[in-house]
Amino acid sequence: RTRQRPPPRTRRHHPRIMSLRLRDLIRKVRDCKTAAEERAVIARESSAIRESFRNPSESHLIPRNVAKLMFAHMLGYPSHFGQMECVRLTASPGFPEKRIGYLGLMLLLDENTEVTMLVTNSVKNDLTHKNNYVVGLGLCMLGSICSAEMARDVAGEVIELLGHSNSYVRKKAALTATRVVRKVPELAEDFVEASEKLLGDRHHGVLLAACTLATDMCEMNEDICARMRAQVPMLSKVLKSLIYAGKSAEHDIAGHADPFLQVALLRLLRVLGAGDADASDAMSDILAQIASNTDGSKNAGNAILYEAVETIIAIESIGGLRVLAVNILGRFLQNKDNNIRYVALNTLAKVVAIDTQAIQRHRSVIVDCVKDTDVTI
Repeated sequence: RTRQRPPPRTRRHHPRIMSLRLRDLIRKVRDCKTAAEERAVIARESSAIRESFRNPSESHLIPRNVAKLMFAHMLGYPSHFGQMECVRLTASPGFPEKRIGYLGLMLLLDENTEVTMLVTNSVKNDLTHKNNYVVGLGLCMLGSICSAEMARDVAGEVIELLGHSNSYVRKKAALTATRVVRKVPELAEDFVEASEKLLGDRHHGVLLAACTLATDMCEMNEDICARMRAQVPMLSKVLKSLIYAGKSAEHDIAGHADPFLQVALLRLLRVLGAGDADASDAMSDILAQIASNTDGSKNAGNAILYEAVETIIAIESIGGLRVLAVNILGRFLQNKDNNIRYVALNTLAKVVAIDTQAIQRHRSVIVDCVKDTDVTI
């Protein structure tokens, strides 16, 4: 008798957990009734994502998986295991992959993470890319999580991009330059010439970013501030054009032409005029026009008026201009909105030290505020 051989053992394959699409994961999380249920969904999905990262045949799913990790991160769950995948995505040639990679870096990492340094070379290549939107991605990432070491490495490329022909790239470069200057203040001198040119830009977005950059540099370096004072007449001219501009659908907010830009210009003028009588004289005319002609019935107008008042108080202004500023604050005190009254009282506290006489006429209103039901007022 011949013994029959038993059939060969076959390995039992466990069905692999299939990774969900991002919208399906969001729907599943929203459908969870308890926190424990939500944790179980995220844990199951994180396990599937880890397995997918290890499987070379599923490299096409990496962008989707990184997007899901970002969603989990926003809910407060661990996502550190996806950091290297973000770095790899930034080096890929396609724009959609790069976009997810850079967005992942900005969300999942910060400047202190060692992995951030691995992406420096990839970013430098992207800053010279022929596609403006790829350049924009690199600049966005640098503006968010750029460390001091990285700032030194990319400063040259950022200065070059401040003179780019495309306004989208110039705006992003100015915002990145602000981050670079904050991280490495000694590099500020290198950005002065480029930022002076940007202050004459006709594009509102570029001009707004340039004002932020110039304000930061002037606050940290007195020599730069002294040089920038030459720009006061031009900045006053830009402000004047905004005040008397006709209605523009692109920039109009509650009847005011680009209040965000007006506020940024006033902040820059405030820094430039502080402690300098000539610069203060050059801007006093435009400040008086803003104080007299800006409608304070809407919040956008109040924001402009408030910044104008702050600027008048900070610079070497004449008495008449200060009286105009205090009168605006007096109008704020009579407003029904307690937020506006609170701001007015805080600002008046600064004026007391400079010009006590100008406040005397509002004494009764200030005394009435003491009896207000709102404890903060």
